[in-house]
Amino acid sequence: MRNDYMEALVWLGFFAAVFLAWYFYLKARNKERMALIESGKDVSEIYSKQEIKFKFPWLKLGIILTGSSFGLLVSMFFLGTNFENFQNLNSVSEGPFVLGITLFFAAISIIIAYFADKPKN
Repeated sequence: MRNDYMEALVWLGFFAAVFLAWYFYLKARNKERMALIESGKDVSEIYSKQEIKFKFPWLKLGIILTGSSFGLLVSMFFLGTNFENFQNLNSVSEGPFVLGITLFFAAISIIIAYFADKPKN
């Protein structure tokens, strides 16, 4: 029974916090607009919608995914050919090796993607 009251109190507090945040945001925005109007500035220029130019970095994503998959392939190649002959290395988990090589090649591909995108800026 006591948990029900606590849960209701938490939800009530959450909605009260959201409502008060919204109320004080609108109040502050109204004060700011009134101050701009009193100083003689045009409010419509300041609050006009600005175009958001966002281009998804397909080149960077492609380079990073290619580097990660290449690192995974290289690590699997090393595990398949070199580690079969050594009995003492088979007892060690290969997971960290695969993850390390994959992240290494992913990091190299991030650096390549940085330099590939640099001339555009």
